[in-house]
Amino acid sequence: MRFHIKGQHSPENCFSGHGLTSPVSNWPERCKELGIEFVAGGTCNPEHSIFLLVETDDMDKITELVNPVLGRFVYEVTPVRAVV
Repeated sequence: MRFHIKGQHSPENCFSGHGLTSPVSNWPERCKELGIEFVAGGTCNPEHSIFLLVETDDMDKITELVNPVLGRFVYEVTPVRAVV
């Protein structure tokens, strides 16, 4: 199943705005490590948002995927299906 993941944080919780390095510097690689297929992704820096489209049959892997940045990011996960 495919999932759209939107992660957003406040300016106060911005890693780069405070000279910090995010614990996840490469989302496609993080997906690969967990056995999740990375389909697409991107960021909207002015809104402090990231967007991921991934595929997995294990919802627990989605939780594990975003775990390193929980507490700074708030996530919205939506199951989606491909439109033909």
